[in-house]
Amino acid sequence: MSEAVFDISIHFNFQFEEENEEIGGGAEGGQGKRKRLFSKELRCMMYGFGDDQNPYTESVDILEDLVIEFITEMTHKAMSIGRQGRVQVEDIVFLIRKDPRKFARVKDLLTMNEELKRARKAFDEANYGS
Repeated sequence: MSEAVFDISIHFNFQFEEENEEIGGGAEGGQGKRKRLFSKELRCMMYGFGDDQNPYTESVDILEDLVIEFITEMTHKAMSIGRQGRVQVEDIVFLIRKDPRKFARVKDLLTMNEELKRARKAFDEANYGS
């Protein structure tokens, strides 16, 4: 397994907490004032799973709150195991090891990531003659 660090999760988590402090509340407080980070992607996913092409904004907002809550909880849990204050791939894999669907998806994504890295490296070597 690689030693990659989930920088985006940590950055996202801190950004989310800072925004909530600014507006004075958690995921429930200050609804509509917080910048929505995943609205476009969630709308596309909802449509792909059978919702209307333009789902209700309230539905997207609720789903986004759930996604943010999940990411925040997983980040906090991952930061408390392994190397303190740092989230590594192994920490996330450890946390989801008992959920077969999530575990299989993470394994697939990590395998795909390694294949893409190898393909990029081969492409760069072919083009730049390293």
